[in-house]
Amino acid sequence: MVKNSKIKTAVPGYFFMLQILIFSLIKRVSIVMPIYKIMLFSFISILSLLSVTCKNEVTAVEDNAVPGRRDYVWTVDTLYLPFNPFTDITGTSPTDVWVCSPGDADKIFYHFNGQSWKTDLVFRVFSPKSVSSFSTSSVWSGGREGRIWHFNNDIWSENYKHSFNGITDITFETIYAITPTNILAAGQYFIKQDYWGIILHNDGNSWSQINIPLIRTAFVNIKKSDNDKFYLWGVKNEQFTESRYQFYEFDGKNLREIYSGSQSTNAEYGGLLQLGSKTYFIIGYDFYSYNGKSFIKTGRLSDDRKFMNAGVGRNEKDIFIGMRDGIAHYNGENTVYLYQSSENVFVREGVVFEKEIFFRGRDVNGNNLIFHGKLNE
Repeated sequence: MVKNSKIKTAVPGYFFMLQILIFSLIKRVSIVMPIYKIMLFSFISILSLLSVTCKNEVTAVEDNAVPGRRDYVWTVDTLYLPFNPFTDITGTSPTDVWVCSPGDADKIFYHFNGQSWKTDLVFRVFSPKSVSSFSTSSVWSGGREGRIWHFNNDIWSENYKHSFNGITDITFETIYAITPTNILAAGQYFIKQDYWGIILHNDGNSWSQINIPLIRTAFVNIKKSDNDKFYLWGVKNEQFTESRYQFYEFDGKNLREIYSGSQSTNAEYGGLLQLGSKTYFIIGYDFYSYNGKSFIKTGRLSDDRKFMNAGVGRNEKDIFIGMRDGIAHYNGENTVYLYQSSENVFVREGVVFEKEIFFRGRDVNGNNLIFHGKLNE
């Protein structure tokens, strides 16, 4: 059931959300799944609600971007899917937006056509974690068991199932469709009670695994910047007591770590921030660019502890920010709420278009929330 209304949701706190996520995972995996895998999936899911960061040289940056407008009209679509959280969102226009969920097998893909959200209720043996589109007729999704699905001219079907050296326990946490001949999928594979990062590439004809160093991490996001480099964000949990993360630069062949940090040591969270064609890095409450050698501070997104270390925007002065209780906007000088709820809604990833924007969130009752903002004409 889909409900369109003003925002009405409630989340009492992070720990209760963690309980919900773990319960959701336990409900949907075999009872023989090791608890360390359930905890890792829960950890990655919590990062989808919170995020992680980086810190280095600080230098002022100037640009000629015009501060973005703030006169948006906001609504929210409430999709009643208990314990079935949306994990990713993508789109090519305000009339072509997709979200995915690894939960109910007949409700794993939802599409917005400009009027309403719909799912086809087709049962599929697939648990998607990521979705990415570069046209209305071509959408890619990566998920568990090494599976990659493709939406091609109105039909979803399994495109590929990856395995290597007898390893089949693979999860693609992120997929990135740049062009029909340049698609990346990344995540982690499991060997016994450990996990390691993995990257695949599709050249338009077939998928191949990229040879990278053995890295104990789960790649959870990947973006392409205007320097033709890719940037990946990896996370790992040390004995489930310390969360660490890394940023990597990837040129299509070579992968190198450019930063690593600890959430527990520095209480430091962050992530990747895409502004137009350029990738930035969220660092605590600030965001940074990277010049190949050092991180350069660009601006301060928020001073509010409700900042979810997540956002999306058009340029350095037009950034929409996910907050625990709504959506804020940074215009190069200050940050103000565009929509603020009296309750917690945990706003996360979004997609931005010329005059409209979509974000995903979630409430304590297990309902997915899609925030939709339109410029006031």
